[in-house]
Amino acid sequence: MALSRFILEQGKPGKLKAKNKGKGQMKRYGYIIEEIIDEANMNESFDYVMRGKKRKRSHAGRLLMKNREAVIKKLQKRIGDGSYRIAGYRTHTINERGKIREIQSIALTDRIALNAIMRIVEKYLNRRFIQDSAASIKGRGTHYLLKRMVRDMLKDKDGTRYVYKCDIKKFYQSIDQEVMMFVLHRTFKDKKLLAILEGCVRMLPEGLSIGLRTSQALGNLMLDYYLDHIIKDEMGVAYYRRYCDDEVMQAGSFYELTPIRRAVHECIGRMNLQIKGNEQMFCVEDRPVDFLGFQVFSNGRIKVRKHIKKRFANRWKRVKSNKRRVALAGSFYGIAKHAQAKHLFKKITGISMKNFADFGLNFVAKDGKKRFDCTSYPLGELQNETIIVLDYETGIKTKEGEGRYVVHFKFADSEKEGKFFTNSEELKQLLDKVSEIDDGFPFRTTIKRTTFNGKSKYSFT
Repeated sequence: MALSRFILEQGKPGKLKAKNKGKGQMKRYGYIIEEIIDEANMNESFDYVMRGKKRKRSHAGRLLMKNREAVIKKLQKRIGDGSYRIAGYRTHTINERGKIREIQSIALTDRIALNAIMRIVEKYLNRRFIQDSAASIKGRGTHYLLKRMVRDMLKDKDGTRYVYKCDIKKFYQSIDQEVMMFVLHRTFKDKKLLAILEGCVRMLPEGLSIGLRTSQALGNLMLDYYLDHIIKDEMGVAYYRRYCDDEVMQAGSFYELTPIRRAVHECIGRMNLQIKGNEQMFCVEDRPVDFLGFQVFSNGRIKVRKHIKKRFANRWKRVKSNKRRVALAGSFYGIAKHAQAKHLFKKITGISMKNFADFGLNFVAKDGKKRFDCTSYPLGELQNETIIVLDYETGIKTKEGEGRYVVHFKFADSEKEGKFFTNSEELKQLLDKVSEIDDGFPFRTTIKRTTFNGKSKYSFT
Protein backbone atom coordinates (compact mmCIF):
# COMPACT_ATOMS: atom_id res chain seq x y z
CA MET A 1 0.00 0.00 0.00
CA ALA A 2 1.34 3.45 -0.89
CA LEU A 3 2.19 5.41 2.23
CA SER A 4 0.13 8.41 1.08
CA ARG A 5 -2.89 6.11 0.86
CA PHE A 6 -2.05 4.63 4.26
CA ILE A 7 -2.11 8.13 5.80
CA LEU A 8 -5.45 9.00 4.23
CA GLU A 9 -7.04 5.74 5.40
CA GLN A 10 -5.69 6.11 8.93
CA GLY A 11 -6.64 9.79 9.17
CA LYS A 12 -3.06 10.86 9.87
CA PRO A 13 -2.07 14.52 9.34
CA GLY A 14 -0.45 15.45 6.05
CA LYS A 15 -0.98 14.10 2.54
CA LEU A 16 2.31 12.92 1.13
CA LYS A 17 2.87 12.35 -2.55
CA ALA A 18 3.92 8.90 -3.67
CA LYS A 19 7.52 10.07 -4.10
CA ASN A 20 7.70 10.71 -0.34
CA LYS A 21 7.13 7.14 0.68
CA GLY A 22 9.77 5.59 2.90
CA LYS A 23 10.88 1.97 2.88
CA GLY A 24 11.84 1.46 6.53
CA GLN A 25 9.59 -0.74 8.64
CA MET A 26 9.75 0.65 12.16
CA LYS A 27 8.36 -0.52 15.44
CA ARG A 28 5.99 2.07 16.92
CA TYR A 29 6.62 2.87 20.56
CA GLY A 30 3.78 2.96 23.04
CA TYR A 31 2.98 5.43 25.76
CA ILE A 32 6.06 7.02 27.30
CA ILE A 33 4.51 10.17 28.79
CA GLU A 34 4.68 8.55 32.25
CA GLU A 35 8.43 8.16 31.90
CA ILE A 36 8.77 11.79 30.83
CA ILE A 37 6.86 13.23 33.79
CA ASP A 38 8.55 10.91 36.28
CA GLU A 39 9.79 12.92 39.27
CA ALA A 40 13.41 11.86 38.80
CA ASN A 41 13.45 12.74 35.10
CA MET A 42 11.89 16.17 35.67
CA ASN A 43 14.34 17.01 38.47
CA GLU A 44 17.35 15.87 36.46
CA SER A 45 16.18 17.99 33.51
CA PHE A 46 15.73 21.01 35.77
CA ASP A 47 19.26 20.59 37.17
CA TYR A 48 20.75 20.13 33.70
CA VAL A 49 19.18 23.28 32.25
CA MET A 50 19.95 25.35 35.36
CA ARG A 51 23.59 24.30 35.58
CA GLY A 52 26.13 27.11 35.89
CA LYS A 53 26.17 30.28 37.93
CA LYS A 54 25.20 32.57 35.06
CA ARG A 55 21.77 31.02 34.57
CA LYS A 56 21.08 30.69 38.27
CA ARG A 57 21.89 34.36 38.87
CA SER A 58 19.80 35.70 35.98
CA HIS A 59 16.39 37.18 36.78
CA ALA A 60 14.54 34.26 35.17
CA GLY A 61 16.91 31.77 36.81
CA ARG A 62 16.36 33.16 40.30
CA LEU A 63 12.58 32.91 39.86
CA LEU A 64 12.84 29.31 38.68
CA MET A 65 15.16 28.30 41.54
CA LYS A 66 12.82 29.94 44.06
CA ASN A 67 9.72 28.19 42.65
CA ARG A 68 11.36 24.93 41.57
CA GLU A 69 8.71 22.56 42.92
CA ALA A 70 5.80 24.57 41.51
CA VAL A 71 7.48 24.88 38.09
CA ILE A 72 8.08 21.13 37.88
CA LYS A 73 4.52 20.28 38.96
CA LYS A 74 3.06 22.66 36.38
CA LEU A 75 5.20 21.19 33.61
CA GLN A 76 4.31 17.64 34.71
CA LYS A 77 0.60 18.48 34.40
CA ARG A 78 0.91 20.18 31.00
CA ILE A 79 3.12 17.45 29.53
CA GLY A 80 0.99 14.72 31.12
CA ASP A 81 -2.26 15.93 29.54
CA GLY A 82 -0.59 16.82 26.22
CA SER A 83 -1.36 20.56 26.44
CA TYR A 84 2.28 21.69 26.65
CA ARG A 85 3.41 24.02 23.85
CA ILE A 86 6.45 26.29 23.50
CA ALA A 87 5.45 29.77 24.71
CA GLY A 88 7.52 31.70 22.17
CA TYR A 89 11.01 32.27 20.86
CA ARG A 90 13.58 34.87 19.89
CA THR A 91 15.62 34.72 16.70
CA HIS A 92 19.34 35.52 16.60
CA THR A 93 21.45 35.77 13.44
CA ILE A 94 24.98 34.36 13.62
CA ASN A 95 27.85 34.18 11.13
CA GLU A 96 29.47 30.74 11.24
CA ARG A 97 32.53 30.70 8.97
CA GLY A 98 30.75 32.78 6.35
CA LYS A 99 27.43 30.93 6.71
CA ILE A 100 24.60 33.15 7.97
CA ARG A 101 22.31 31.16 10.27
CA GLU A 102 19.18 32.10 12.20
CA ILE A 103 19.06 30.49 15.65
CA GLN A 104 15.91 30.40 17.78
CA SER A 105 16.17 30.61 21.57
CA ILE A 106 13.37 29.80 24.02
CA ALA A 107 12.68 30.53 27.70
CA LEU A 108 14.37 28.48 30.45
CA THR A 109 11.03 26.91 31.45
CA ASP A 110 10.54 25.61 27.91
CA ARG A 111 14.13 24.30 27.87
CA ILE A 112 13.42 22.30 31.02
CA ALA A 113 10.28 20.83 29.46
CA LEU A 114 11.96 19.93 26.15
CA ASN A 115 14.96 18.46 27.96
CA ALA A 116 12.68 16.21 30.00
CA ILE A 117 10.76 15.15 26.88
CA MET A 118 13.81 14.50 24.70
CA ARG A 119 15.77 12.61 27.36
CA ILE A 120 13.15 9.87 27.13
CA VAL A 121 12.31 10.23 23.43
CA GLU A 122 16.00 9.94 22.50
CA LYS A 123 16.35 6.82 24.64
CA TYR A 124 13.90 5.08 22.30
CA LEU A 125 15.16 6.68 19.09
CA ASN A 126 18.80 5.79 19.79
CA ARG A 127 17.89 2.09 19.78
CA ARG A 128 16.92 2.20 16.12
CA PHE A 129 19.81 4.27 14.78
CA ILE A 130 22.47 2.36 12.85
CA GLN A 131 25.95 2.07 14.40
CA ASP A 132 27.51 4.23 11.69
CA SER A 133 25.46 7.35 12.35
CA ALA A 134 26.58 9.98 14.84
CA ALA A 135 25.95 13.60 15.97
CA SER A 136 23.58 14.34 18.83
CA ILE A 137 23.53 10.66 19.81
CA LYS A 138 24.79 9.89 23.30
CA GLY A 139 28.27 8.37 23.19
CA ARG A 140 28.66 9.01 19.45
CA GLY A 141 30.61 12.08 18.42
CA THR A 142 33.11 12.85 15.68
CA HIS A 143 35.86 10.73 17.22
CA TYR A 144 33.56 7.71 17.51
CA LEU A 145 32.86 7.79 13.78
CA LEU A 146 36.47 8.66 12.93
CA LYS A 147 37.78 5.56 14.72
CA ARG A 148 35.29 3.34 12.88
CA MET A 149 36.33 4.80 9.53
CA VAL A 150 40.08 4.37 10.14
CA ARG A 151 39.53 0.84 11.45
CA ASP A 152 37.61 -0.17 8.32
CA MET A 153 40.09 1.50 5.93
CA LEU A 154 43.02 -0.37 7.49
CA LYS A 155 41.12 -3.65 7.70
CA ASP A 156 39.78 -3.61 4.13
CA LYS A 157 41.91 -1.37 1.90
CA ASP A 158 40.51 -2.75 -1.34
CA GLY A 159 36.89 -2.46 -0.21
CA THR A 160 37.28 1.17 0.91
CA ARG A 161 39.43 2.41 -1.98
CA TYR A 162 36.74 4.59 -3.61
CA VAL A 163 34.63 7.24 -1.88
CA TYR A 164 31.32 8.97 -2.51
CA LYS A 165 30.87 12.04 -0.27
CA CYS A 166 27.86 14.36 -0.11
CA ASP A 167 25.71 16.47 2.15
CA ILE A 168 22.22 17.95 2.08
CA LYS A 169 21.45 21.50 1.01
CA LYS A 170 20.22 23.63 3.98
CA PHE A 171 19.06 20.52 5.80
CA TYR A 172 17.16 21.84 8.84
CA GLN A 173 15.76 24.88 7.04
CA SER A 174 14.47 22.68 4.17
CA ILE A 175 12.86 19.83 6.13
CA ASP A 176 9.28 19.24 4.97
CA GLN A 177 7.14 19.42 8.12
CA GLU A 178 4.51 17.06 6.66
CA VAL A 179 7.16 14.43 5.96
CA MET A 180 8.60 14.92 9.46
CA MET A 181 5.18 14.40 11.08
CA PHE A 182 4.61 11.32 8.93
CA VAL A 183 7.80 9.77 10.29
CA LEU A 184 6.84 10.68 13.87
CA HIS A 185 3.43 9.02 13.43
CA ARG A 186 5.27 5.92 12.19
CA THR A 187 7.44 5.98 15.32
CA PHE A 188 5.17 6.84 18.26
CA LYS A 189 1.59 5.87 19.18
CA ASP A 190 0.95 8.36 21.98
CA LYS A 191 -1.31 11.15 20.64
CA LYS A 192 -0.37 13.46 23.53
CA LEU A 193 3.33 13.12 22.80
CA LEU A 194 2.75 13.51 19.06
CA ALA A 195 0.78 16.74 19.69
CA ILE A 196 3.67 18.15 21.74
CA LEU A 197 6.27 17.15 19.13
CA GLU A 198 4.11 18.60 16.36
CA GLY A 199 4.18 21.94 18.19
CA CYS A 200 7.99 21.79 18.05
CA VAL A 201 8.04 20.75 14.37
CA ARG A 202 5.66 23.51 13.33
CA MET A 203 7.17 26.25 15.50
CA LEU A 204 8.54 27.95 12.36
CA PRO A 205 6.57 28.50 9.12
CA GLU A 206 8.85 25.97 7.39
CA GLY A 207 11.74 23.68 8.28
CA LEU A 208 12.96 22.86 11.78
CA SER A 209 14.46 25.34 14.22
CA ILE A 210 18.25 24.97 14.42
CA GLY A 211 18.36 26.03 18.08
CA LEU A 212 15.59 23.77 19.42
CA ARG A 213 16.44 20.77 21.62
CA THR A 214 14.20 18.51 19.52
CA SER A 215 15.51 19.31 16.05
CA GLN A 216 18.74 17.31 15.95
CA ALA A 217 17.10 14.10 17.19
CA LEU A 218 14.16 14.50 14.79
CA GLY A 219 16.53 15.23 11.90
CA ASN A 220 18.43 12.06 12.73
CA LEU A 221 15.16 10.11 12.87
CA MET A 222 14.07 11.34 9.45
CA LEU A 223 17.38 10.42 7.81
CA ASP A 224 17.42 7.09 9.64
CA TYR A 225 13.96 6.25 8.28
CA TYR A 226 14.40 7.42 4.67
CA LEU A 227 18.13 6.87 4.09
CA ASP A 228 20.21 4.90 6.61
CA HIS A 229 18.29 1.62 6.63
CA ILE A 230 17.81 1.70 2.86
CA ILE A 231 21.55 2.03 2.24
CA LYS A 232 22.70 -0.29 5.04
CA ASP A 233 19.97 -2.93 5.26
CA GLU A 234 18.36 -3.08 1.82
CA MET A 235 21.41 -2.29 -0.33
CA GLY A 236 23.93 -3.90 2.05
CA VAL A 237 26.50 -1.09 1.81
CA ALA A 238 29.15 -2.06 4.37
CA TYR A 239 30.99 1.25 4.54
CA TYR A 240 28.37 3.94 4.95
CA ARG A 241 28.74 6.67 7.56
CA ARG A 242 26.58 9.66 8.40
CA TYR A 243 27.32 12.60 10.69
CA CYS A 244 24.15 14.70 10.82
CA ASP A 245 23.47 15.44 7.11
CA ASP A 246 27.03 14.66 5.88
CA GLU A 247 27.37 11.22 4.30
CA VAL A 248 30.41 9.20 3.25
CA MET A 249 30.19 5.87 1.42
CA GLN A 250 33.14 3.66 0.43
CA ALA A 251 33.41 0.72 -1.95
CA GLY A 252 35.93 -1.18 -4.04
CA SER A 253 35.24 0.59 -7.36
CA PHE A 254 33.44 3.48 -9.04
CA TYR A 255 31.17 0.85 -10.58
CA GLU A 256 29.93 -0.15 -7.10
CA LEU A 257 29.49 3.47 -5.99
CA THR A 258 27.34 4.54 -8.97
CA PRO A 259 24.09 2.74 -7.90
CA ILE A 260 24.74 3.84 -4.30
CA ARG A 261 24.91 7.48 -5.40
CA ARG A 262 21.70 7.02 -7.41
CA ALA A 263 19.95 5.49 -4.37
CA VAL A 264 21.09 8.33 -2.09
CA HIS A 265 19.66 10.92 -4.48
CA GLU A 266 16.39 8.99 -4.68
CA CYS A 267 16.11 8.67 -0.88
CA ILE A 268 16.87 12.34 -0.30
CA GLY A 269 14.36 13.27 -3.00
CA ARG A 270 11.63 11.36 -1.18
CA MET A 271 12.11 13.76 1.73
CA ASN A 272 11.72 16.74 -0.63
CA LEU A 273 15.38 17.62 0.04
CA GLN A 274 18.35 18.10 -2.30
CA ILE A 275 21.99 17.02 -2.36
CA LYS A 276 24.44 19.94 -2.56
CA GLY A 277 26.22 20.45 -5.85
CA ASN A 278 29.62 19.82 -4.22
CA GLU A 279 29.20 16.03 -4.01
CA GLN A 280 32.42 14.11 -4.79
CA MET A 281 33.51 10.69 -5.97
CA PHE A 282 37.23 9.88 -5.79
CA CYS A 283 39.96 7.36 -4.99
CA VAL A 284 41.55 7.60 -1.51
CA GLU A 285 44.96 6.88 -3.01
CA ASP A 286 44.69 10.15 -4.97
CA ARG A 287 43.38 12.30 -2.11
CA PRO A 288 42.36 11.88 1.55
CA VAL A 289 38.79 11.65 2.87
CA ASP A 290 37.88 15.09 4.23
CA PHE A 291 35.33 14.27 6.95
CA LEU A 292 34.57 15.16 10.59
CA GLY A 293 37.19 17.93 10.69
CA PHE A 294 40.01 15.55 9.70
CA GLN A 295 41.71 14.29 6.57
CA VAL A 296 41.99 10.50 6.54
CA PHE A 297 44.57 8.94 4.19
CA SER A 298 44.51 5.44 2.70
CA ASN A 299 47.28 4.26 5.06
CA GLY A 300 45.28 5.32 8.14
CA ARG A 301 47.18 8.56 8.69
CA ILE A 302 45.04 11.38 10.09
CA LYS A 303 45.64 15.11 9.67
CA VAL A 304 43.68 18.02 11.12
CA ARG A 305 41.64 19.84 8.49
CA LYS A 306 43.35 22.94 7.06
CA HIS A 307 40.70 25.53 7.99
CA ILE A 308 40.70 24.29 11.62
CA LYS A 309 44.50 24.70 11.84
CA LYS A 310 44.36 28.18 10.35
CA ARG A 311 41.47 29.30 12.56
CA PHE A 312 43.23 28.10 15.73
CA ALA A 313 46.56 29.68 14.71
CA ASN A 314 44.89 33.03 14.05
CA ARG A 315 43.08 32.97 17.38
CA TRP A 316 46.26 31.93 19.21
CA LYS A 317 48.13 34.97 17.80
CA ARG A 318 45.38 37.41 18.80
CA VAL A 319 44.70 36.18 22.35
CA LYS A 320 46.83 37.73 25.12
CA SER A 321 45.03 36.44 28.23
CA ASN A 322 46.76 33.39 29.78
CA LYS A 323 43.41 32.04 30.98
CA ARG A 324 41.98 32.22 27.47
CA ARG A 325 45.15 30.67 26.00
CA VAL A 326 44.84 27.69 28.35
CA ALA A 327 41.23 27.17 27.20
CA LEU A 328 42.21 27.49 23.53
CA ALA A 329 45.14 25.08 23.89
CA GLY A 330 42.92 22.55 25.65
CA SER A 331 40.30 22.80 22.92
CA PHE A 332 42.81 22.28 20.09
CA TYR A 333 44.57 19.51 22.03
CA GLY A 334 41.22 17.68 22.13
CA ILE A 335 41.26 17.70 18.32
CA ALA A 336 44.98 17.22 17.69
CA LYS A 337 45.34 14.16 19.94
CA HIS A 338 43.15 12.17 17.53
CA ALA A 339 45.47 12.94 14.61
CA GLN A 340 49.18 12.80 13.82
CA ALA A 341 49.50 16.42 14.98
CA LYS A 342 52.06 16.39 17.78
CA HIS A 343 54.51 18.63 15.89
CA LEU A 344 51.72 20.87 14.59
CA PHE A 345 50.50 21.49 18.15
CA LYS A 346 54.01 22.43 19.32
CA LYS A 347 54.66 24.59 16.24
CA ILE A 348 51.59 26.76 16.89
CA THR A 349 51.54 26.83 20.71
CA GLY A 350 55.16 26.17 21.65
CA ILE A 351 53.87 23.50 24.05
CA SER A 352 55.12 19.91 23.87
CA MET A 353 52.27 17.47 23.37
CA LYS A 354 52.96 14.26 25.30
CA ASN A 355 50.94 11.11 25.60
CA PHE A 356 49.62 10.78 29.13
CA ALA A 357 50.57 7.10 29.08
CA ASP A 358 54.22 8.17 28.83
CA PHE A 359 54.09 9.43 32.43
CA GLY A 360 53.17 5.98 33.83
CA LEU A 361 50.84 7.52 36.41
CA ASN A 362 47.78 5.91 38.01
CA PHE A 363 45.22 7.71 40.16
CA VAL A 364 44.72 6.44 43.70
CA ALA A 365 41.87 8.12 45.59
CA LYS A 366 42.60 9.28 49.14
CA ASP A 367 39.33 7.81 50.39
CA GLY A 368 40.17 4.43 48.84
CA LYS A 369 36.90 4.31 46.91
CA LYS A 370 36.59 3.02 43.35
CA ARG A 371 36.12 5.46 40.49
CA PHE A 372 34.30 4.31 37.38
CA ASP A 373 35.36 6.40 34.39
CA CYS A 374 32.32 6.09 32.14
CA THR A 375 29.04 7.81 31.26
CA SER A 376 26.53 8.29 34.08
CA TYR A 377 22.92 7.32 33.33
CA PRO A 378 19.78 8.24 35.30
CA LEU A 379 17.92 5.10 36.35
CA GLY A 380 14.92 6.32 34.36
CA GLU A 381 16.90 5.93 31.12
CA LEU A 382 17.77 2.32 32.00
CA GLN A 383 14.17 1.20 32.46
CA ASN A 384 13.60 -2.17 30.70
CA GLU A 385 17.29 -2.26 29.69
CA THR A 386 19.18 -5.52 30.15
CA ILE A 387 22.59 -4.80 31.67
CA ILE A 388 25.54 -6.70 33.12
CA VAL A 389 26.49 -5.36 36.55
CA LEU A 390 30.29 -5.36 36.83
CA ASP A 391 31.00 -3.76 40.22
CA TYR A 392 29.76 -1.16 42.70
CA GLU A 393 30.92 1.21 45.42
CA THR A 394 29.19 2.29 48.62
CA GLY A 395 28.97 5.47 50.68
CA ILE A 396 29.04 7.95 47.81
CA LYS A 397 28.15 11.59 48.43
CA THR A 398 26.28 13.38 45.63
CA LYS A 399 24.40 16.68 45.41
CA GLU A 400 21.22 14.73 46.29
CA GLY A 401 22.74 13.52 49.56
CA GLU A 402 25.07 11.00 51.20
CA GLY A 403 25.07 7.22 51.42
CA ARG A 404 24.47 6.59 47.71
CA TYR A 405 25.76 3.56 45.82
CA VAL A 406 27.35 3.87 42.38
CA VAL A 407 26.91 0.83 40.11
CA HIS A 408 29.27 0.06 37.22
CA PHE A 409 27.68 -1.87 34.34
CA LYS A 410 27.76 -2.55 30.61
CA PHE A 411 24.85 -2.95 28.22
CA ALA A 412 24.07 -6.58 27.43
CA ASP A 413 23.84 -5.99 23.68
CA SER A 414 27.11 -4.05 23.37
CA GLU A 415 30.46 -3.43 25.06
CA LYS A 416 29.43 0.10 26.04
CA GLU A 417 29.90 0.76 29.77
CA GLY A 418 28.07 3.09 32.13
CA LYS A 419 27.23 3.78 35.75
CA PHE A 420 24.23 4.88 37.78
CA PHE A 421 23.74 6.21 41.30
CA THR A 422 21.04 4.91 43.60
CA ASN A 423 19.75 5.40 47.13
CA SER A 424 17.20 2.58 46.85
CA GLU A 425 17.38 0.42 49.96
CA GLU A 426 16.24 -2.57 47.90
CA LEU A 427 18.98 -2.23 45.28
CA LYS A 428 21.64 -1.46 47.90
CA GLN A 429 20.70 -4.53 49.93
CA LEU A 430 20.69 -6.80 46.87
CA LEU A 431 24.11 -5.54 45.75
CA ASP A 432 25.55 -6.21 49.22
CA LYS A 433 24.12 -9.74 49.20
CA VAL A 434 25.54 -10.47 45.73
CA SER A 435 28.97 -9.29 46.92
CA GLU A 436 28.89 -11.98 49.61
CA ILE A 437 28.43 -14.71 47.00
CA ASP A 438 31.55 -16.21 45.44
CA ASP A 439 31.79 -15.11 41.80
CA GLY A 440 28.62 -13.04 42.28
CA PHE A 441 29.93 -10.33 39.96
CA PRO A 442 29.37 -9.82 37.10
CA PHE A 443 25.67 -10.69 36.86
CA ARG A 444 22.97 -10.06 34.26
CA THR A 445 19.72 -8.25 35.08
CA THR A 446 16.95 -6.06 33.65
CA ILE A 447 16.00 -2.79 35.33
CA LYS A 448 12.27 -2.61 36.03
CA ARG A 449 10.28 0.36 37.32
CA THR A 450 7.06 0.22 39.34
CA THR A 451 4.99 3.21 40.43
CA PHE A 452 3.05 3.42 43.70
CA ASN A 453 1.27 6.55 44.98
CA GLY A 454 3.07 8.67 42.39
CA LYS A 455 6.53 7.45 43.45
CA SER A 456 8.82 5.26 41.34
CA LYS A 457 10.77 2.25 42.52
CA TYR A 458 13.47 0.48 40.51
CA SER A 459 14.41 -3.17 40.93
CA PHE A 460 16.58 -5.95 39.44
CA THR A 461 14.76 -8.78 37.68
